[in-house]
Amino acid sequence: MADDSVHALLADEELVDCTLLIDGEGMGHLLGDDKAGDLAKGAQLKLALWLALVLAKKNMVRISLPNRYGPSVRADLEAGPTVVDLHSIAPYYYTVGHKLADATGEDSLRKELRAAISGDRFEKAFDWSQVSLDRDVSELRETLAREEQQLFDAGYRAARDVRAWKRRRTARLTTAAIYKRAAPERVG
Repeated sequence: MADDSVHALLADEELVDCTLLIDGEGMGHLLGDDKAGDLAKGAQLKLALWLALVLAKKNMVRISLPNRYGPSVRADLEAGPTVVDLHSIAPYYYTVGHKLADATGEDSLRKELRAAISGDRFEKAFDWSQVSLDRDVSELRETLAREEQQLFDAGYRAARDVRAWKRRRTARLTTAAIYKRAAPERVG
């Protein structure tokens, strides 16, 4: 669980483009300058996602979608994990994308992220995890976004555990944590 909270913090630290909707007295330090001057209404700045979300709720900034959520990258998502290296673009692509879609009201982004998560890209990542026990897949894994890496790792561990069970090296199979979180609670 501690690992998840670290990754949640790292996702919230990704920088997003914002436009200041108010005059920002003493906010010059947000531009990274040593001078703590004022920012004029309409100033363009990059803020950590967590800060941008708070300021957007207070109507102090307007969040713009970064280029990594533009039409060309979104179209490449449909092509599969070998086409676009999401990890180098944004390691927490899906988590940040959903937060940005909520903040900006960008329903098309939300739908495309959902389609990518439930579509070919995740399916291929999971398939690779099942057939890669005897292969070096570090290069492939490094191209996956964090959420895809979690799925890949869970599938890899499951395939390894099934192999050990079939070879009578273990008496019990367990459910991966990623699947336990997604499964509905049982009553009784």
